[in-house]
Amino acid sequence: MFSSDQIQSDAFLFKPLRERDQEIGHEIANAGRRRGEGSSLLILLPDTYNGQPQPLLQSLHEGAGFVPVVGAGSSESGMARATYQLCGDEVTTNSVAGMHLSGSFDAAIDITQGCQPITEPMVITKAEKNLIVEINHRPALEVFARLLKGGLAEDLRRALMVLFVGLPADRAQNSVAPGKYVVRNIIGLDPQKGVLGVAEEVTDGEAMIFTLRDGERAREDLNQMLRRQAEKLGGKKPAFGVYFNCCARGSSLYGIPGIDSAYISQALGEFPLIGMFGGYELAPLGPANHLFAYTGVLALITERLN
Repeated sequence: MFSSDQIQSDAFLFKPLRERDQEIGHEIANAGRRRGEGSSLLILLPDTYNGQPQPLLQSLHEGAGFVPVVGAGSSESGMARATYQLCGDEVTTNSVAGMHLSGSFDAAIDITQGCQPITEPMVITKAEKNLIVEINHRPALEVFARLLKGGLAEDLRRALMVLFVGLPADRAQNSVAPGKYVVRNIIGLDPQKGVLGVAEEVTDGEAMIFTLRDGERAREDLNQMLRRQAEKLGGKKPAFGVYFNCCARGSSLYGIPGIDSAYISQALGEFPLIGMFGGYELAPLGPANHLFAYTGVLALITERLN
């Protein structure tokens, strides 16, 4: 826990998490209503293996309205098949740890995505649950196959590690313009039926794009995000910042470690910054909080001058 004259922080830990995402979302919302007035920011660190972040975010919104959330799913190397959450002197699993910040402060939040569009916006013209059957009235797998060139055409497993779909963050706007889409994995292909399975439910008429995970493009997007953050700060220095980075970024994306933190320091100067790699990322986009993948989330906190 930390505090200042203007910012109050309250750490929390809720467990068990498994199959209780909606209930815990309401509990976090109720706890937030009992705290101070002014600005609010929630930092959430759920267990990746036992939690479903989207129902958690939805129930939080139902209970408290829109409160910006940043955070990441607790991650590990994949060997333990378990993650651990810490709060105070307690270490546990199957839980969500976090912190509620309230008081007189401004939070500048922005995201940088490691996957960039490689197609123009398209339309899902036939869908079944999480299956994309047709894109622009053509078999989805046929459209996808046109993207497979060179080494990707020879190694489908590698192709599925670098090619993804972008879907609207706000279904009402139905836009996949820059800054308005979320990235989801392609989780299966059916050559006989010509369909793609994705890690999200899709609907007829929904916009989509294909994206590519690429280190050079990710650096460009990171620089653009940092320029936007510098403009938001308007010359002010952050009191502190938090950065949540996808575990598929870092050295596995760039080939060398420390790129994100080095770019942040170069663009914004030296200030207290803490962060972690996660299995997924949480951040606001438009009027709601969303689950992200292959993304970096930077929140900069500045105190308001009296």
